[in-house]
Amino acid sequence: MDAVIKKIHLPVILGVLSLFFGCREPFFPELKDLNQNILVVEGFIEVGGGTTSIKLSMASPLYSDIPEFPVPGANITIFGENGDSWELNTDNFGAYVTDAILPENEIYTLSIDLSNGQSYVSDKIKPIISPEFDITFTQEDGDVQIYSNTTGNDDAEFFLWQYDETWVYRTPHTSFFSYDKITKEMVDIPLDQLTNRCYNFDQSRRIILEASSRFENSRIFQKELLTIDSLSEKLGIRYRIKAKQYAIDREAYIFWEGIRKNSDDIGDIFSPLPSAVTSNIYSIEDPDEPVIGYISAGKSQEKILYIQNSDVVPWRTSIQDYFGCIIDTIAPPDYEEIFGLLNFIPLYEYCDDLPCGGFFASTEGCTDCRLRGGVLEKPDYWKDE
Repeated sequence: MDAVIKKIHLPVILGVLSLFFGCREPFFPELKDLNQNILVVEGFIEVGGGTTSIKLSMASPLYSDIPEFPVPGANITIFGENGDSWELNTDNFGAYVTDAILPENEIYTLSIDLSNGQSYVSDKIKPIISPEFDITFTQEDGDVQIYSNTTGNDDAEFFLWQYDETWVYRTPHTSFFSYDKITKEMVDIPLDQLTNRCYNFDQSRRIILEASSRFENSRIFQKELLTIDSLSEKLGIRYRIKAKQYAIDREAYIFWEGIRKNSDDIGDIFSPLPSAVTSNIYSIEDPDEPVIGYISAGKSQEKILYIQNSDVVPWRTSIQDYFGCIIDTIAPPDYEEIFGLLNFIPLYEYCDDLPCGGFFASTEGCTDCRLRGGVLEKPDYWKDE
């Protein structure tokens, strides 16, 4: 599973958000523990197909400016109760994965051997199979709300959702030419190298939980995943959301609900937890050593939804970075100064009369979408209309 946690910090009371859950006794850290590097384990064991992903890092010591340190060089193995085992591959940057198809009806444990000789093991983990779900959207007062809908059962009562977003956006102006500072000539830009259209990405940043037992017939209807503001660029052209649904056990639900309440109160999912830190992973050499992280197992479900701008009209996109974008006309004698020395980019020729009398121009920030964090290359998974 993709990590919710993007950074880990240790203030006066240790607070770390881990990715998944367990049922070991709460650990109440003493102040002396706060200056130690503590192993952080994030991930999810995917059964029945799909990718199992585990991330290892060391939580930074108290007052460190670096939030976490990846832990490469470890050996991570998943053991099934029937004697099977699966070793995870590493990217040498603290991430460990396997695409092996793990049986759905086994009990698993996770074993971690660090390069420094320290070893860790998880409690026994029983997979939970998530039922199917779907995602829908509505538009109200201009905003768009995206929902999940599912039905729980005796084995799957508690749910956690995460999502990834992709969308297309454009710059207000398009540059079809570049200025060669050496030859002092204008050069055509190939159409497949234009910088006016980009893809951008985001992911869920809050904890989304629900218990099906709260609803009639265990039917969870329109559980809100997110709201897209009516001025957002996400729906300016075309938008994609990939949502994942995980069925979790009661202990996991209680754990995540506590984190959710804390993050809601403080206003930041990365804020410290003012309470106990629990884990279902422990050191073999020293069971009292603090370890942060929860590992669960199961078969998740995934759904993808595309929303086209025409699906939500009228939609007025507002991008503050582009508020000051203007177009000016530049005469040939000024090319070297304006395009060679200043932050101006040629757009296309200015042709009131023939021969053309110069170029329209704008700034780089108004013509290159990459400056706002996007990429030009279309993702492999992206589908156009």
